[in-house]
Amino acid sequence: MTFIQLTRCAAFAATARTQNRPHRIVHVSVENTELAHRLLHTPVDERRAQIADMHDATLMDVLITLDLHTGSAYELWHDTPSGFAEDVLGLTLTDAHRAVLDAAAGPDIRRVAARVPHPNNHVLAAALLAWAALVSCPRPYGDVPRVAVSFSPYRNTSASVWCALARFIDRASLPGTLDLRRCAWWVDDDGPQRLLAFALWNTDPHAISGLHQYLAVAADADRIADPDMRAAIGYIAEEVYGGSRLVALGGTTDEPEEWFRLYETCDDVTVPPDPAK
Repeated sequence: MTFIQLTRCAAFAATARTQNRPHRIVHVSVENTELAHRLLHTPVDERRAQIADMHDATLMDVLITLDLHTGSAYELWHDTPSGFAEDVLGLTLTDAHRAVLDAAAGPDIRRVAARVPHPNNHVLAAALLAWAALVSCPRPYGDVPRVAVSFSPYRNTSASVWCALARFIDRASLPGTLDLRRCAWWVDDDGPQRLLAFALWNTDPHAISGLHQYLAVAADADRIADPDMRAAIGYIAEEVYGGSRLVALGGTTDEPEEWFRLYETCDDVTVPPDPAK
């Protein structure tokens, strides 16, 4: 998995957000407005092919329209985290990585468990945080923004994930302000301050009982041993009021069987192919 420079989609999305703020007075043709809303319901592969072939001015109008109507210039990737990672963040992914990322976007998915060896474990966790924070609607659970949460057993794991997220924000010109010391990411250029993502480790599940609409990403999940941490992860995946979901990424290929028994009720368990076979 490698990083590349600012992508075409990231540059246009950043410009679309700038043109729409602070007064939202940009005018887009009816034709391009209809195209934008039609693309939202186009199958992912066909949509991404159209985006790649689209004229720059048309793509800009589409992103402006979606930012105006959904609050997100990244809504074209609402159902494809892997597409977001490739088109916006500039990552080069394998099929196994795409399967892990896209499992998190399934309409009925609440738990995902995956083995993702290092260093890609932390990079994919950061990509999921960025996608969850910037896509406006956590379909099909509601029409409010979903907050991305980073879980990790140790502070150094959290620091590694958030350093990867910081690189994404810088290289893809993503919106908002990130504080690496406090592990918090927020945006306040379009009204009141809104939290996009934050980090927790070894947390008490009762401390998060009043918060809903999460996408929680647990990096190095095979190393989680603290009972409160596991209880918190279970709470997020089972919480019935807000449509939260959990992605647990194991960092090695030889986790103890106890780890996978913990997630045996997952909706989707993704294991990369063994390179030795």
